[in-house]
Amino acid sequence: MRKEVEDAVLRERARCAELCRRRSQTWRTTSLATSTLASAREEARARANEAAYLADLIESGEDAGERADA
Repeated sequence: MRKEVEDAVLRERARCAELCRRRSQTWRTTSLATSTLASAREEARARANEAAYLADLIESGEDAGERADA
């Protein structure tokens, strides 16, 4: 039973990480990313970076607090 739960958790992590990676790509290609307004470009860049960071964190299985201590 434990193996099935662990497998399900890994699959869900992979699914969530992929969603974050797609969101990151969306922000990189949104109209804000090529806006003439620097603040809009910065917002798109920040959101894309945050989504990529979350994907990496989810995929690693680490707690955000664990990374802060490293």
